[in-house]
Amino acid sequence: MRLQKKHFVELLAALLLLVPAASYAVSVPLPIDGATLNVSLQLQTQFLVNQAGTPDGTGSSYDVFVRRSRVLINGDINQSFSYLVQIDNPNFGKFGNFTGRAIVQDAWIGWAPTGIQGGTVLYIDAGILLIPISHHLLESTTNFVTADAQVDAFRFPGNAFPAFRDTGVQVRGWALDKKIGFRGGIYQGYAPITQAAGACASGGAGCITPRRNPALGGFVNFDILGSEEGSWLYGAYKWGKDPILSLGVAANYQSLALKNAFGSLTDQRLLAWDLYLDLPSGSRTELVSEATVYLNGNGTGSANTGTGISASLGYRFGFIAPYVAYDYFQSAGCDAGSLSAGKLATCNDTVDTADSRNFKAGVNLFFNKNLNHLVIEFSDNHGQSAYGPASITAATAGYVPTSLDPATATGPRRAFTSKLATPAFKSLLVHWNVLF
Repeated sequence: MRLQKKHFVELLAALLLLVPAASYAVSVPLPIDGATLNVSLQLQTQFLVNQAGTPDGTGSSYDVFVRRSRVLINGDINQSFSYLVQIDNPNFGKFGNFTGRAIVQDAWIGWAPTGIQGGTVLYIDAGILLIPISHHLLESTTNFVTADAQVDAFRFPGNAFPAFRDTGVQVRGWALDKKIGFRGGIYQGYAPITQAAGACASGGAGCITPRRNPALGGFVNFDILGSEEGSWLYGAYKWGKDPILSLGVAANYQSLALKNAFGSLTDQRLLAWDLYLDLPSGSRTELVSEATVYLNGNGTGSANTGTGISASLGYRFGFIAPYVAYDYFQSAGCDAGSLSAGKLATCNDTVDTADSRNFKAGVNLFFNKNLNHLVIEFSDNHGQSAYGPASITAATAGYVPTSLDPATATGPRRAFTSKLATPAFKSLLVHWNVLF
């Protein structure tokens, strides 16, 4: 892929001229003793170039869209309750698609029986909650090492959970002078409504979750050096002076929530271990690294059953932070000894169709820490990816690019597939985040 250097420089210069100097949340006074209310606005504009992303697959596609436009309202009541409501209009205008409209992204209230301050705090939350997938997926969208979340190494088939949220009830908090952070509970999970129309017949035939069992999930973070506990979300960069090292483990499970490659009901399982390191050197430099291993269990013969690894490394020099990142997913193979010839053929046709080998390199320009920053990111996308031709579908863009060369000299171009046998394709992302 060749990008016109002059045009890119002009675009970057224009974005820099539009960057405001500072960003702050607004505190709204309330006529209620002990109650607080804060209003924040988040805007993330993206310019995205995908190699071979045009309908005919022979050219690069160009998109300018609003990745996130959020209004967040949160506060506390009498040091015993916390609440948060967030409205978002995600990916508005991406691929020229303006059909999306604002949704309630988060909405929860938490009760802390012993108070919301201190070294040990226990909340009971209820509402629309973040699924406890891993440390990385519990970070603020304003403060990743990369431009956006790394989502290619773990799998929730069917896209049933918008932005990895679910309705539920959970306990959340920290303990031992903020040396352990935790959250976990009962969530709605998969349900028959998430299946294709007609898949769940009258009387229950073909239905997933036939007993309507809820999903279970939990995350525990062990702060080995320092502490990063004390708030709803984590963040990559700290701008602190003390090192932080934490080890986390997460687990999610739901009984009979999916169907395997042979149409039989199967459980959904996800187990994740992660390691996070923030190593400052004075006030102007900071090394940040995190790595997560995901064990995805979505049924025998599923392209989404396998091992995923997600890692990133960034180093901040003042307001500049270059970084690299990698996402890996490899589906589990087929056990010839336990499958019939027909099932083995089905399994072999299904696995290895959604593997990932995705590399990112970029630079973060912090104008006001994570409140106002610009990210320029290059990606090499091989297999399933949130970028490149893999991200362009009939549902989101109205077409599937014919990114693959003809199989024969006189044949037609072919639609993109996520198999690793297909070539890798590149993308360029310019991401501007402002929170105030």
